Amino acid sequence: MKGPISAIRLQHNLKPDRFMWLWMKYVTGVNDEKHCTNCLRGKYGKILSKHNTELEFTPMLTLNEQPLDSFSAIYICGVIKKCYPRSNYEHNLHTAIIPTAGRTDTFEFENWRLTVTNGLFEPIPSEVELPVSYRGLPPQFTTCRIFRWAVCSDLNRTNVSMET
Repeated sequence: MKGPISAIRLQHNLKPDRFMWLWMKYVTGVNDEKHCTNCLRGKYGKILSKHNTELEFTPMLTLNEQPLDSFSAIYICGVIKKCYPRSNYEHNLHTAIIPTAGRTDTFEFENWRLTVTNGLFEPIPSEVELPVSYRGLPPQFTTCRIFRWAVCSDLNRTNVSMET
């Protein structure tokens, strides 16, 4: 985090009823022995969640459920309903927000648009961008975008050599 941040704000056009799962997590660390949500250490948010009945009607969110100094990133995952589970993979929403004071960034994916204030979106690495030590893992790890982001993130830099 660079400089003091008063709040991370997220503008969105998400429609919760179009997702099987929609969640965010305040990420504090990485467990590289797990994939999917279990590789991210931290608490789930309730503000950006399929279970928040007001989400669709609240296009501006303040992501303040955890103290700003208690997490390093916010991960957002949306598993789309359409064609679930056979062919929805490429349409699932995945992004990570790195808290960054004074910065605004926009992430667009298919019909979804997210704009963060006091943060930057970090791209999800491809399978070929995985550190060498992870490339031989089973597909449930290497194809998992959550896992790929987690093990390539600065949160995991001390656990692995980033040699390609």
